[in-house]
Amino acid sequence: MPNVPAADPSQEPTHHRDVIVDSAGDSLSAEVKYDALRWRLSGEDAAAPDPVSSFLGALGGCLLMSLRVAARVRKVHLGRASVHARANEKGHVKEIKVELQVESSANDEQLHRLVEVAERGCHIRNLIREDIEFSLKVMRF
Repeated sequence: MPNVPAADPSQEPTHHRDVIVDSAGDSLSAEVKYDALRWRLSGEDAAAPDPVSSFLGALGGCLLMSLRVAARVRKVHLGRASVHARANEKGHVKEIKVELQVESSANDEQLHRLVEVAERGCHIRNLIREDIEFSLKVMRF
């Protein structure tokens, strides 16, 4: 058996992409720590997001940030933007449906191109396996 050093539970994340997740007892919940921030994930408590819902939030945030970066580079004005992301309710994720609402003076072709670039640039989107049905619908406010 390999010699694995004991984890230091007091160790705090010090930079991006570094989180600590703790779980205790037999509950289906975990606490995520990112620097001074803390949040809970739960498979039992409807007041806390489950891991899939948390992932959908990360996906939506990533798409919106990637869209803003693409717009800035191309000097296209974006106003308000919002994502509504859904996955099948139970079991393994088989499908993800995303509705992106955007306020912009860009024409439809420009907006379509921005969304394509944003989707390619979103690191979280790139984590979704090819066998998971993914749809992205774009609408204007």
